[in-house]
Amino acid sequence: MELDTICEKYSLSCEDRAELSEYLTNRFAGLKENEPAAFEQLDVWKKLASLAGLCGAAEVINQKVCRRLPVDFKHPDGVRLKIYTSPAGELPIIYADDEDDFEALVTNIVHKGERPENIGKTGASFVSGQKTRLIILSSKPYSNVPASELSLDKDDWTQKSLLIRRSHECTHFYTKQVYGVSNNILHDELMADFVGLYDTFGFYKAEWFLKFLGIIPGSGDRLGVYTAGLSQKVTQAVTEMVEAAAHGLEKWSHSEGFLSLDYSARIREMVHMGITGMADLNDIKEVSI
Repeated sequence: MELDTICEKYSLSCEDRAELSEYLTNRFAGLKENEPAAFEQLDVWKKLASLAGLCGAAEVINQKVCRRLPVDFKHPDGVRLKIYTSPAGELPIIYADDEDDFEALVTNIVHKGERPENIGKTGASFVSGQKTRLIILSSKPYSNVPASELSLDKDDWTQKSLLIRRSHECTHFYTKQVYGVSNNILHDELMADFVGLYDTFGFYKAEWFLKFLGIIPGSGDRLGVYTAGLSQKVTQAVTEMVEAAAHGLEKWSHSEGFLSLDYSARIREMVHMGITGMADLNDIKEVSI
């Protein structure tokens, strides 16, 4: 999709064009790929995960992780602490079935007791450092989209939502570790949701991603989070580009080229594409069914 074409379609001014161009700039361009840094406290977390299996994760977390700000768990039996092997290395993950428990964990562990704004709309949180690495996941319906809007079973969607979030956050963790960057913009969300959906279902549906954002009307409304501050016309232009990018990724997911790539290579490809490159995938001819 040509930038000039979309600028003309929405009658963008020079200022709008500059704003759109800046938003679509690939933040990963020119960045060096690095090996993920060693996680100094991995052995400690492995011991905590083993202890959690014996004593219960809620008790271990309050005694060992957030002693100064213990969580008043509403559903302690629904809290689990596991070590997950991601493409960027092993990671401790805390799973919380209860929404209030999830929000309290994020507030007390990640934000040191300061409740973050809009946490009610959040289903996951991650910390990526050399000394501290952690993902906290909830069992909320992914993007607050109920199972009925996707024609899925409610209980199955609850489980699938957790798995999507895990792969989604691991994708952000991967780009942070390998490129030193994890942006709160739509390029990163396209990648993370693509990986999350493909890992969980074995396929990717652009329609679902567009529902999650709210581009297709429904319960999802994440688009505003990633376009905050953009003018109305630029938001419309970005929305059309993202819609094209989502469909481009779906088409790419059926191609021989995609199927020949491993997990990390797929992320690297999307990193280098940017939103405009993803949109251009609609022009690929080779498809395998």
